[in-house]
Amino acid sequence: MKLPATRYYGSKRRVVEKIWAALQENHIDFDSMLDLFGGTGIVSYYMAKKGKAVLYNDILSFNCEIATALLQSPKGVFTETRALNLLQRVPGRVYQTIIEDNFEDIYYPREENRLIDTVIQNISFLNDDERASAYYILFQSCMIKRPFNIFHRRNLNLRTSFTKANFGNKTTWEQSFESLFVKFTQELNEFQFAVLPRVEVSNMSALHCDREADLVYIDTPYFREKQSTAITYHNRYHFLEGLMHYEDIPDQINNEKVNREIKFGQNHEFEQRSHYIKDLNDLLSHHQHSIIALSYTSAGFPSIDELCEIIGQYKEQIIVCNLGNHPFALNHNNENRKEVLIIGK
Repeated sequence: MKLPATRYYGSKRRVVEKIWAALQENHIDFDSMLDLFGGTGIVSYYMAKKGKAVLYNDILSFNCEIATALLQSPKGVFTETRALNLLQRVPGRVYQTIIEDNFEDIYYPREENRLIDTVIQNISFLNDDERASAYYILFQSCMIKRPFNIFHRRNLNLRTSFTKANFGNKTTWEQSFESLFVKFTQELNEFQFAVLPRVEVSNMSALHCDREADLVYIDTPYFREKQSTAITYHNRYHFLEGLMHYEDIPDQINNEKVNREIKFGQNHEFEQRSHYIKDLNDLLSHHQHSIIALSYTSAGFPSIDELCEIIGQYKEQIIVCNLGNHPFALNHNNENRKEVLIIGK
């Protein structure tokens, strides 16, 4: 199955077909799936393509807009012309310059900051059928122009003073927003559904998500085995989350951080090693009447054996499915890292 490209840390795009195969091989019968940590929606998208009813959830609102664009927005409604119009300032419309004023030389050069200001304010004038698609195109463009596709560092210099290295592509980073808007509009129109699937999207913390389904898919943040602290998903994507609250950004900037992290969307559940096991127990307790499918890694904390013991408190049968070696591209010390799917039924 052809799938939309994802530029999201921890995306399951490379293993989603193996996840499906593992469920089929173990005779996991389900009509509905709750995707609790949905991210940019690749697992939800795959399951919707397979005809399942999907409940997508994520704590970050920008992810929910991406999922809405892929899963709930009519195919072909948002055109290249509409996308390019977002880059133009409308005569008579007063524009704020929040990104240009507050993020100079941090993530993008000044002229691109000004374009982001323009686009995000033009999006607010779109109708409901177009808005999520416009956010999708903007967010994909913002990510692809960033070294590593993330925002946890003030590192525009990696792009502007680029020399040959073992990461990144200056040609990609320097693509214009105009060309990227055309590219991602075409991509979105290719992957949107002609007939909308059975999908609901919710934006809440996993521990407070009250949705229920036959199968609950869990893909929590990972801690490496010897890691005491982690770069959180909020750290990585705070800038995109901030754009969802554009006018309030100045009051939510953490000026103590050199990357001027925006505080919208901060939440500590599953982001603290010391509380991970308690958070997981709380989550499993709430969904103990559903089939559990938990994506994990052999290099993570807690260990796979410990996770099986935890899940075994709520489910009678535990199956560990090896999905193969999948090292992170930017980490050269994890060649033996394996993706697994732990099924509890």
